[in-house]
Amino acid sequence: MKKKLILVAVLAFGLSAAACATKRYPIATPLSEAEINLMDCDDLQLEMIRTEQVQHQITETAETDWRSVAGFLGDYGIGNAMARSEAETALSERVQSIRAAQARNSCL
Repeated sequence: MKKKLILVAVLAFGLSAAACATKRYPIATPLSEAEINLMDCDDLQLEMIRTEQVQHQITETAETDWRSVAGFLGDYGIGNAMARSEAETALSERVQSIRAAQARNSCL
């Protein structure tokens, strides 16, 4: 009986720790009006290159590793999927703001 209680306690602790093991994705913010006013075409092109690097980081983070397994055990991978979706949405908004700034500055 005592062994079962210890086993249950260890499993409960393991599952609670696994639920906290979601991945951390980089979050990009849209350009502010002040940033847009200060940037020229070269700066905007550099920001577009940085967003491509962030997209690459998101893709690398999404690869299966121990954090994916731990996240799946904790919440069936929902937390990791939500974090990736939020990161991709934020990155898409940043790309749109950069493209709008490029169009506004006649960079395209």
